[in-house]
Formats: sequence, structure tokens, C-alpha cells
Amino acid sequence: MDGVISFTPEQFRELLTELRQDAQRGKEAAGLGAPAPYRSGFASGPGLEGPIGLGVQRMLEAGSPRLALAKAMGVPMAPYVMNVRATFPDVDTQGVPNVGSDVKIVQDTLIDCLVVRVTIDQTPLNVFQTQSDYYLNFQSGIEATLDVKGAPRYSVAPNFTPLSTLADVINGNSKWPAGWILTYQQQLFMSFNARIAPLPDAPITVVCTFRGWIPVGEMFVQMSNREAFERLAQRGVQCDEQYIDFWCRG
Repeated sequence: MDGVISFTPEQFRELLTELRQDAQRGKEAAGLGAPAPYRSGFASGPGLEGPIGLGVQRMLEAGSPRLALAKAMGVPMAPYVMNVRATFPDVDTQGVPNVGSDVKIVQDTLIDCLVVRVTIDQTPLNVFQTQSDYYLNFQSGIEATLDVKGAPRYSVAPNFTPLSTLADVINGNSKWPAGWILTYQQQLFMSFNARIAPLPDAPITVVCTFRGWIPVGEMFVQMSNREAFERLAQRGVQCDEQYIDFWCRG
């Protein structure tokens, strides 16, 4: 058959010996024996290989070249906790609107967890009060919206959603790819509504705690996206120009 190359056993052994010698001398393989360059959509290069490369790829997919660079450099990530707190002072209060988080976001932050606690702010009246308060976390009848204000701004939960449901949606296997990223130009805002009125007791405080992850140190605080892309390229991660232009616009 035309175009088919065949080897005798002796020729094949000689070819393998030559390839092994080239590898020992540090010579890169070419042709069919060469490893294919790693490519994933808008990014390619040897810097995306292995477990570290997977972390870099996920941060690029989530839209943060700075966190992608932190992954590529092996910079440790530290937890960063933000609370959104609302108090219903009496049983007739039905809504607490537009409550922001209690800390400022100063650099790219990966949010991956939400814990909701509903407490009755008074001394327990009997031994069963604490048990009742525990189940209040799941059956309080209090709902909330969740919005990201700043640039860009968008709604995570535009309609009032039960608190326990909102936490379940953000936590567990439902998160993609591992939470979402907020920048220093953004902040979390929530509005709360008591679907069942009057409330069973008062005052009632709702605390929504978001766990985020940030790189340790201040290296990435003032870093621009373009500088992050340049440093990624130095580490073997090449991104498409359209992707770079999208995150460096303005």
C-alpha cells in the first residue's frame, strides 16, 4: 500500500535506541513522537499541565488572571470571611432591605461557601428553647435576595429565596467550578423578607457568612490583569488575544 512505512525488527530497535539517546541529551522529540502542546479553549502551553495547571485553568475559566497567576506560582490561599447581617427588631418587621457585607474586598476573592445562622437574641426561656432555635435555621420563613453591586453588577438570587435553599445552592456539588470570583470593585448585598408574619419571636438576627479565598500577601492587590497575563506567559501559559482583550478592556 502506497505511503505506508514499514520497519524490520532490527530497524525498529535502532530507532528506539536513537530516540532514547536524544532524550538523554535533552533533544526534544519531533513528528509523531512529540508530545502535543496542552491547549484548553482560550489558553495553551506547558504551564497548564499537571495538577497545578488544572488550578490555573480553573481560575482562567472563572475570569481571574491574577488568581491564575497565584496558582501558577504556588502562592498559598488564605480564607477570608464576609458577613451580611440583618436584625428583625420586633415580630411585626417584615423586611430588612439592602444590607451590604461587613468587610471590603481588596483583591480578587474566590467565594466557595455560605453558612446561614438565624438566632433569637434573648435568654432561653426553657431547656427546649435552644433545640427550637436550631430548627429555626431551616424553617424560619425568612427569605433573601443576593446581588453583586459594583462593576460588573449582577444578581445571583434576584427573587426572594429561602435562606436554607440559598445556602444549599452555593455549597456542595452545585457550585461551579469552585465558587465565583469577586474583585475589589464589587460587594455583596442582600435584602431579607419574613414570608410568615408575624415572626414567632423577636429580636431575630440573620447572619449570612461567605467564605472566600485570597492569595497570601499583597503582591496581587495592585496588579493589573495585563501584568498577570504577561507573567503567566513567562510561566508557559499563553492566552488568546481575544480573551486578554476582554479582561483588559477599559
